Amino acid sequence: MNNLRFRKPIRPNRLNWKIVLFSSSLFLYSNFAEANSFDGINAIPTAKVGLQQTVNGTVLGNDGQPLAGVTVTVKGTTTRSSTDADGKFSIAVPSTSSTLVFSYVGYQTKEVLASAASSVNMTSSDEVLDEVVIVGFGTQKKKDLTGAITQVNADQINNRPVANLGQALKGLIPNLNATTSNGSPNTSTNLNVRGTTSLSYNTTSKQYQASNGSPLILVDGIQMDFNNINPEDVESVTTLKDASASAIYGSRAAFGVVLITTKSGKAGRSNVDYSNSFQWSKATAIPDVMNAYDLQDAYIKGFALQNGQTAGAAELEKLEKIKEYMANPTTTSPYYLDAKGSPVWVANINPYHEALAPSSPMQKHILSISGGNDKVTYYTSMGYQNQDGIYRLNTDKLNRYNVIANVGVKVNEWFKIDTRNNYSYKRYTEPVYPSGKGGWWTALAQEPGRNVNMPLFTPDDFPGGRFYTDNILSFMDYGSRTTDNDENMLILVNPTITPLPGWNIRGDLSYKTVNTQYKRIIPILNRIEPGGLKPVNSHTNPSSIYDFRSRSNQYTINLYTDYTKSFESGHNISGLLGYNQEWYNYNSISIDKKDITDGIDYANGATGRETVGDDFADWAVRGIFYRLSYDYQGKYLIQSNGRYDGSSRFPKDRRFHFFPSVSAGWVVSQENFAQDWNNVISFLKVRGSYGSIGNQEVNYYDYIPLLGQFSNLPFELDGIRPSYINAPGLIDANFTWETATTLNIGADLTLFKNLEINFDWFKRNTTDILTDGASYPAVLGAKAPVSNTGELQSKGWEFIAKYKNETNFGLGYDVALTLGDYQSKVITYLGNANNLLSLLYSGGMIGDIWGYETYGLFQNAEEIAAVNPAVSQKNLGTLWYPGDVRYVDLDGDGTITTGNNTLEDHGDRKIIGNSTPRYSYGLNANLRYKGFDFNVFLQGVGKRDVWIDNLLYWGVTGTGTYDVYNDSWTPENTGAKFPGYYSAGKNRQVQTRYLENGAYLRLKNLSLGYTLPTAYAEAIKFKRIKLNVSAFNLLEFKKVPKTFDPELLSMDYPVMKSYAFGIQATF
Repeated sequence: MNNLRFRKPIRPNRLNWKIVLFSSSLFLYSNFAEANSFDGINAIPTAKVGLQQTVNGTVLGNDGQPLAGVTVTVKGTTTRSSTDADGKFSIAVPSTSSTLVFSYVGYQTKEVLASAASSVNMTSSDEVLDEVVIVGFGTQKKKDLTGAITQVNADQINNRPVANLGQALKGLIPNLNATTSNGSPNTSTNLNVRGTTSLSYNTTSKQYQASNGSPLILVDGIQMDFNNINPEDVESVTTLKDASASAIYGSRAAFGVVLITTKSGKAGRSNVDYSNSFQWSKATAIPDVMNAYDLQDAYIKGFALQNGQTAGAAELEKLEKIKEYMANPTTTSPYYLDAKGSPVWVANINPYHEALAPSSPMQKHILSISGGNDKVTYYTSMGYQNQDGIYRLNTDKLNRYNVIANVGVKVNEWFKIDTRNNYSYKRYTEPVYPSGKGGWWTALAQEPGRNVNMPLFTPDDFPGGRFYTDNILSFMDYGSRTTDNDENMLILVNPTITPLPGWNIRGDLSYKTVNTQYKRIIPILNRIEPGGLKPVNSHTNPSSIYDFRSRSNQYTINLYTDYTKSFESGHNISGLLGYNQEWYNYNSISIDKKDITDGIDYANGATGRETVGDDFADWAVRGIFYRLSYDYQGKYLIQSNGRYDGSSRFPKDRRFHFFPSVSAGWVVSQENFAQDWNNVISFLKVRGSYGSIGNQEVNYYDYIPLLGQFSNLPFELDGIRPSYINAPGLIDANFTWETATTLNIGADLTLFKNLEINFDWFKRNTTDILTDGASYPAVLGAKAPVSNTGELQSKGWEFIAKYKNETNFGLGYDVALTLGDYQSKVITYLGNANNLLSLLYSGGMIGDIWGYETYGLFQNAEEIAAVNPAVSQKNLGTLWYPGDVRYVDLDGDGTITTGNNTLEDHGDRKIIGNSTPRYSYGLNANLRYKGFDFNVFLQGVGKRDVWIDNLLYWGVTGTGTYDVYNDSWTPENTGAKFPGYYSAGKNRQVQTRYLENGAYLRLKNLSLGYTLPTAYAEAIKFKRIKLNVSAFNLLEFKKVPKTFDPELLSMDYPVMKSYAFGIQATF
């Protein structure tokens, strides 16, 4: 026995594991004791060891999946074991206080106390295997990057109870701005990189305005609506921010690229995973509306504030009747008849309480199958989401289905092929709000005489019979409906040929189709209006059905080849050359038909007038792209990206253009003089980039003179007014590309091997923006054409700091801070020759708020009399009372005015703030210990000025709130924030007094998970079971009034806070 051999560990079965483990311990002990009696064997002395114990555990990687082949060693001994295909290990230790050392290629070596080794999470090591980052048409090691690129992985996304991927990304990547228009289940998240991108024409206001354009969003390399992707199917999200990183994608990537990579199967591992989430949501902010009595009383008292006026007898009688009704609502009638025999409604209705449910439920279920071998890998997933909206009456509903199937086949050593297939279907229904009401949330805040004083139905004794009333809740309840169906399908085939080591020839061939159907059905609603006895149906007469259908197709071909070569001398080169072509077409058809037939939800069942319309559009791009990279010994890095790009949206003679970029980096920590710093500065790289990209996101056919077709000629011909065609508009002969040019300077630093810091500063100039040019003389008979005359500049910076650590007693933790800031400025805009402040103007900062400076509120008539002769406010209002706003005469002319509303003559206004969100930040922290994992994520904005001008803020002309009323001026409450509680536009001018601080800090996510010990999971036939509880948008610290959410300041579907629990199981 001169050669001591390690025997293969015995794997206990599930029935007699205690006996087998005990006998295994005795067996190992006897072998060590025997080995200790031979010369030359340095075994642990048995007298000190005593009876050894066996430790069993499971080793997991970053993605939570088992790691096979991990070496497990008892520190200070030669005892070792390794994990099997399921990541499990078994090893004998002298005592539970022993230290186990876990080592695996590509991961940081980890030391854990034996007593805490039942579940071990290992972290990939940048030093052993550099982190790989997804870039344009390939990957790069993180340490070799010279552009501005940020990547987040699945473990940073999947622990949040969100409905779509965009909500999960908010705050994770600096200056990736994720915004939603409202909080409905059907809302989509819009992404923007680094702020204002261009100028665009608003068809409603008929003016050009700043545009926060979207980046190019690619799912597995193909453009797709990322809101339809299951967050659980995502492997990583990479943001390419500067021109050097995104230039390779050409004209659709002028303002950044977001690369979303879905999961793939892994060789040697087969898993069936099931996860679910059950969630309940409620609004983060609901108005605390006044009851009917207080609202009527406030209305009456408002008269007294206006020079002692008094309300009429009718208003006082109504107040008394409301009081009687509220004292006994079950037996008191909600109306009475006035002297003219007209009903006066006196019910006490809280429209928000009646309209909104206590919570809205959602459930998600996802089943995935993944695995493979050295020839075939696969990942397929099926997901289902069912979500109810927040309304109590006829609520909105969302159903979503997702299927993804990714398969990779290695045919032989030089040829492999991947296919990625993605399908989603979404159905969303909601009640139709009446025209002219502005949306449900706005409608609830309007017309208190209807929404507060009228019940949903007239009582049984009502003279006109039992009908719906004119309360907005009637429109919600009676049965109108919209149905929105969206179907998305993506098919991608990706063959790769490797003729020689380091040389690949690749192709991406894809087809994407999107089918939509939107149907709106509005039956007739017979309802009683205030003061009326007979039902009317003006808002819904005639009944109607509208059916809109569209289909789009996109075909993409990418053919490219890449080559990488390293030389012994330390020189490393790589190159990529490729061809891209895409074609997109869209067509739609719609019908609007009146007088529907009850029970028939199709246009053919309607009998009235019909209006039919259709539309079409198409575009194509074609380009040749390249990337050349060189580095010497990993110290000196240089890269050039570029693209010769063409787009169908421009004239043929100016359709193609070349857009290059260059970047460079210096890894200072690799220099000989930096080696003495290695214990402190593990890695230091400085980098910079400069480049330009064309922007094709302009109207499809602006370069073509178009004839306008109209109906009803202004005069008659032969007794009729026929349709006519007007003359085409003017086209600029130099119509061409917009260009975004970016300068980026950055640094990457790692301290003490655990603290990673990244910093970027950028300046982006968008030139040749298509806007309305200089005005032409009116005698021309046509307005000036759009031309490439605008210029915009954005400047900002980004900061990321990450710290991670693993203790030897099983506690792991990491903290990440992200911080970003930007500002944008209009350099040139020729469409505003007079520099009107109501339009964009050259030199203006995007988001600037022009307003008056105020001096508080008038406290008495004497103060008004003393001020007005010297500083007249008659241009804002003819009559002024105590409790009204006092404005400051900035220009000293004795009158409060707007001047000529120009930059040169702006009267008594000045720039009082800026609405751009500044210093957006996120703080993400994770703890892991013995199967438990805990996450907390804080997100917010450090500085922002907001002007909130709506009914809920002022609370006078609509459904008032106690927040405003209790803080309104009265002779007894002279220190109030708000003016006297009566309707007066003169007090609601944009001004410093009511400019709100939009900064906030939000507890965005809080989650706790527990992974059962492997033995317990296996006892019920599972490989792994994890339980989760979480909360989203849990609480916030804000300065805006509590009626408003800081992320949504309009009167719209509210932002939701959510509570969820779920389970993740692996078979």
